[in-house]
Amino acid sequence: MFDSSRRDVLKYSGIAAVAAGGVGTGTVSGGEGTTDDDGSGVPGTLERLGHDFLENPPGIYTYGAVREDGKYAVMGGYYGEGGSFLVDLSDLENPEQAHRVPSANTNRQNDVKFDPRDGLYYRTLEPNIDGGRMGFQVIDYGYDVGTVEEPEIVATVETPRTGVHKLEEHPEKPILYPIDKDGEEPGLLIYDVSDPSEPEYLSEFGPDGYCHDLEVDIGRELIHAAYIGGDFVGYVIFDISDPYEPEELSRVDYAELPDYEEIGEPGFQSCHQASFDPERDLAVVGDEIGSGIPGGKHVYDIGWDEGSPEDPIHIGFTHSPNAREQGEDEPFFWTTHFHNVVPCDGGITLLVDGGYHEGVWVADITDPRNPTHAQSYPTHEDEDLIAQLGSGPVVELLDGLHPPFVWSIEYNEARNFVFASDSLTGAYTFELSPEKFEFRTILEEIKRTYEPRDEVGADGLELAHHYHAEHATVPNTGGEEMTEEALAEVEAVAEEEGVEIEEFEMAHH
Repeated sequence: MFDSSRRDVLKYSGIAAVAAGGVGTGTVSGGEGTTDDDGSGVPGTLERLGHDFLENPPGIYTYGAVREDGKYAVMGGYYGEGGSFLVDLSDLENPEQAHRVPSANTNRQNDVKFDPRDGLYYRTLEPNIDGGRMGFQVIDYGYDVGTVEEPEIVATVETPRTGVHKLEEHPEKPILYPIDKDGEEPGLLIYDVSDPSEPEYLSEFGPDGYCHDLEVDIGRELIHAAYIGGDFVGYVIFDISDPYEPEELSRVDYAELPDYEEIGEPGFQSCHQASFDPERDLAVVGDEIGSGIPGGKHVYDIGWDEGSPEDPIHIGFTHSPNAREQGEDEPFFWTTHFHNVVPCDGGITLLVDGGYHEGVWVADITDPRNPTHAQSYPTHEDEDLIAQLGSGPVVELLDGLHPPFVWSIEYNEARNFVFASDSLTGAYTFELSPEKFEFRTILEEIKRTYEPRDEVGADGLELAHHYHAEHATVPNTGGEEMTEEALAEVEAVAEEEGVEIEEFEMAHH
C-alpha cells in the first residue's frame, strides 16, 4: 500500500515543482500557449457525424455507454421518468432510439453499462426520495427473454446502503462492480452475474469512503477508482489479477494535497473519475467541483517514466478550455466530467471530455506533462425542442441548465468514433481526428455553430448576446472574449443578412 508523508506526496505529485515554476501544470484556459510555436494549430479535431434528440421525456439524460462492437449505445435518465434509452448506431450519421425502458420518478438511472454478452445492459437505481429503490437492474434486450423492440427487466437488485450511483462491468468475467455509495464504509461491491436474472452478491472491497467511479484496466489487470467524499477522498489503484479479490496497490490521498485556489493551478478536491491511457502507462484523473473554482484533469505516470501502479506520480494538469470561476447560476458549468484517452495515428494521443457547458472538448496529451487544448464542440442541436426538465422530485439546479450540457463521452475503438450524451439535447456521434485544429475568429465560430454553418442568423446573434452576458470567452477562439466591439461586429453581419436588430433587441431585453 502506498503510504507517504505530505512532503513525499508533494514531491511525487509534482506540486512542489508547480509552485517553483509551473512544471506539470499543463495548458490552461485562455489563448496564450494553446497553439504550436508555428501557430498552425493543435492536434485534435471533431466532426459531428449524427445526432438524435431521442424521446425527450421530462428529466435529463445522463451517462451514455457504447457496446464494444459500436453498434448500440445506451443512455440513462435523471430526475424524471426517462429510465434508459437504447440507441441504434448502425448508421453513425443517423443514430436512432431503438427503445426506452421508463422508470418511476422516485428513482434515477445515473449510470448505464453493457454486459460483454450480447443483449444485456445494466442501469443503476438511485432514490430521489426516501423509500425509493436502491440498487441496480438488468435489462435483457436480446440475450434470452427480451428483444430490442421489447426489452425486459430480468433482475432488480436491492443494495444495502444509499443506492448505486455508478457501476462497472468486467470485460472478460461474469462480474459486476456496483458502487453502493457511502462515505463511511467500503462501497465497492462484487456481484457474480453468471445468471443475469439472479445476480449473486459476493463481497465488498476498498477503503471507507464514497467511491464515485471505477474503471477496469484489463490490459494491466488494474482497477482505477475515484473517491469523491467521506472518510477518504482521492485516487486508488487496485490489482485485479484475481478479479474476485481486488487488492489495493496505492492511493493518492487528496487530504495531503492543496485545494483549488485559481484557474490554471492544480488542486485536489472531489475526485470524480479515474481512467487510463490504453497504450501508455498513464492514468488521467478528473475532479468535479460544481461551484467556485472548477475541477480539472490530472495526469499520473504509472510506469511511463519513473512512476508505477504502486507509486503513481503526478506529471500534468489542465482545466477545461474556457474554465473560469462558476457563479451561483452556473452549476457545474466549467468543471470537467467523464473522459476517455484515445491513441491516434502518428503517435498522437488525445484526451476527450464530456465537459458539461464546454460541450465535447479535446486536448492533445501526446506530451502528458503539457496537455494542450484543441477543438470544442458546443452541442446546441435541437435546443429549441427542450421541454420540461424535471418531473416529480426535481432539484433546483436543473432550472438554470441550458445547452450545451454534455454529461459524458465514450470512444469506441471498433468503429473509431466518439459517442456523447448531452443532458438536454440527446445523443451525438463524432469523428475524432489527430489533424491539427486551427482556432477561429469570434465571427467564424458564431457562423459555424448553427446550420447552415456559413451565416450568423437569428440563432447566432442570440448566442453572441448570450456569450456577451454570461461567458468570458468564446469556444474555439483560443480564449477570445465577446467584448462590446466583438458583439457589434456580429450584429453588423447579422443585420446585413437581414436579421432585424431592433426587433431582436426588443424581444430579448
